[in-house]
Amino acid sequence: MDYSEENMMNRTVLLATFLLAIVSAVLWLVIDAVEARTSETITQSVHSARCFHDTDLRESIATLKQQGGADVEKASESLLTKARTDDGCRTQVVQALISTMAQATNPTTNQYENFFLWLHGGSLLGNLKATEALDLLIANIDFTDGWSASISESHFPALAAILRIGQPAIPKLQVVLSNAPESHKRKFAAFCIAYIGGGQAKTALKNAMSTETDACVKDFLKVSLQAFDNEAKPNHISSELNGKWLAAFYCHS
Repeated sequence: MDYSEENMMNRTVLLATFLLAIVSAVLWLVIDAVEARTSETITQSVHSARCFHDTDLRESIATLKQQGGADVEKASESLLTKARTDDGCRTQVVQALISTMAQATNPTTNQYENFFLWLHGGSLLGNLKATEALDLLIANIDFTDGWSASISESHFPALAAILRIGQPAIPKLQVVLSNAPESHKRKFAAFCIAYIGGGQAKTALKNAMSTETDACVKDFLKVSLQAFDNEAKPNHISSELNGKWLAAFYCHS
């Protein structure tokens, strides 16, 4: 082997060694980045899982069974704040509320506590736009304290929560409006749809007109559509016809 060949071989070996060193360095950087991301993901998962200890969460929700006061305000604020900081926390709070509120529809349990749990819990679900709670809320759309027929949050907490969630509730409300055997539930569904408003709401109300058999509900649908003829805010209840619309809900001429 002459000098030039040996020199070329040495250069080749040096180049190969240099490239190997670069590849090794890049691999180590990639491994470190993956490990860092994995560690961050695990940390976030642990944080989410420990957002509330089970005991603390149960105690906070139990506090919502009280009529009101500083303790209820503190518990509500804590639940709402934590639920808004992290998706895992939100899921934990929403699922706990759904589970506890579902049990609070049992007529054999304390009706006084049940109502206030729904009042405060429903407010939280509405503020969190908890679409995953819609099945429960709509199934109990007419849940009330029974002290007044007035359509308000203080008497119909499930209905109030549905209205806060808004547009995403319309498809499920439309199913009730079309299929519920109880005329009063169809009317409550129509109320929510009309109150939320929009093009999808107008279509739902129009479709229900052709199949509705109850005279009171049908009249309410008719008045709702009339009230949607609103130049200031199309497909929403006009302020001028709001009184007539509410009277139609109560089946008053």
